[in-house]
Amino acid sequence: MQILFIHGRAQEEFSQEILLEIWSKALSSSFENAKISFPENLQLKLPYYGKDLIQQRDLYKEAFKSGKIKMRSANNESQLDEVYHKILEDLRINAGITKKEVAEEAGETEQYRGLMNNKHAIALARLLDKRLDAVSNFCVKWKTDDVATYLVSDNARKEINDLHISSLTEEPTILIAHSLGTVIAYDILHTLVEEKYDIRGLITLGSPLGVNAVKRQLYPAPAYPPSLKGPWVNIYDPKDIVALNPLDNKNFRVTPKIENREIENDSENRHDITPYLSNPIVAETIHNIFKSGDR
Repeated sequence: MQILFIHGRAQEEFSQEILLEIWSKALSSSFENAKISFPENLQLKLPYYGKDLIQQRDLYKEAFKSGKIKMRSANNESQLDEVYHKILEDLRINAGITKKEVAEEAGETEQYRGLMNNKHAIALARLLDKRLDAVSNFCVKWKTDDVATYLVSDNARKEINDLHISSLTEEPTILIAHSLGTVIAYDILHTLVEEKYDIRGLITLGSPLGVNAVKRQLYPAPAYPPSLKGPWVNIYDPKDIVALNPLDNKNFRVTPKIENREIENDSENRHDITPYLSNPIVAETIHNIFKSGDR
């Protein structure tokens, strides 16, 4: 059995070796917390795309600036900026921040009509930081335009997806994905040849798949991946602003249903991978998949 880790965004400052070590230690802690023995002969893989995503983002922006990309929104934005602003707008609504508050924070008295420019986006980021009281600094310290890059750039999507698919073998596999990685997992599971791979389970952590702006970019629209032969367990902290909504019938209706498990991510940043991955639910899920495969 092997586990394929799919990391999230904003990892360009790390190396593949360091990230794999962080994730491996957190997974080991999950088994310790669950009081379950770590499986023997369990192979751990973590394809690394952190720097590639940033490069693809910059290439997309340069192509738009030079006129190579002609697609523009009604607001004269690139598609990347449009999706980025839609993600921020979903965050605004979820945090209960009014349009009037954003306009006032931006130093404007005219009516706010949406995140039409970077001034509004920065104002919203400041309000999110104040409103959430450091519960999540996703918007403030990390911009989300790299997430938008994966969603709108065919080149970025293909390069990152191919990297992960090339790491798969015919061996029974569990995917564990965090943040943007859950979108990547969803994407590749819908492209795999079902008979060629043996995907026994999917564990998503802090997933933005329930965010409207993300759902609108999914191919296909919400559907249970046919290549997934086992359970899909989604672990989320309701105070993690990236995981705005659980993947339930209201926000992500699929058949069979996704098992949503609410936790408290005991960290200053509720989106942090380590508390998510070290939660005993992860080990329990892996253990149950192992047991079902032995029958």
